[in-house]
Amino acid sequence: MAFVGGWYSTFLLERDAAAEFAAARDHIAMVKGAGTDIFIVCECTRTVHGDEAAPLSARPVLTEAEWAVFLPRLTRFAELLAAEGLRIAYHHHMGTVVQTGAEIDRVMAGTGPAFTLLLDTGHATWGGADPADLARRYRDRIVHVHVKDVRPDVARKAKDGDWSFLTSVLAGVYTVPGDGSVDYVSVFRELPDYSGWVVIEAEQDPVKAHPATYVKMGYENLGRFLREAGLEHERT
Repeated sequence: MAFVGGWYSTFLLERDAAAEFAAARDHIAMVKGAGTDIFIVCECTRTVHGDEAAPLSARPVLTEAEWAVFLPRLTRFAELLAAEGLRIAYHHHMGTVVQTGAEIDRVMAGTGPAFTLLLDTGHATWGGADPADLARRYRDRIVHVHVKDVRPDVARKAKDGDWSFLTSVLAGVYTVPGDGSVDYVSVFRELPDYSGWVVIEAEQDPVKAHPATYVKMGYENLGRFLREAGLEHERT
């Protein structure tokens, strides 16, 4: 059985693709050792998602000059990974330089064919994008899927209160599939030929949301949504 390697933070706004690739050597070995070709990446230059004191409104937004640096470096990094037999799975993420639907579109339009996407339904929804629309438009370049749901009432409170990412997560902005606002059947119907991993995430305070209870709920809901969308799936 193959396993999916963990998150790798890039800093391509601070160093070029060759330097980033050299820095990623240990992670590349770990991913290969896990038996997968999926290399999950998120640009973390100036990110605020790990700082509970920093509101999401303080997250980095790229200038035109920074986009002109970032996109070619991201493409080149994807090409270097491809030469190693790995597929980049870029993780759009709250609090980072690629958060909104417009920023996802900018990345997809500005990168080459070696660049592929991780679709995260929770980050897309909270960031203001429609994950079903992203699935439809980028289905040929989506190589990995994360499924967590969004509680819209908490998302509204987070925005109105100018909360940090971590404060919002602890307050329950995320939950398992079927316990929030994401229309998962619509998302999966836009991925009829998808054959990769679908990873359940909850990212909740375990004191408020009993982990075993929510994992069971999310897994059962996810299986039902996949069947309704006409997709077969293996239990792992």
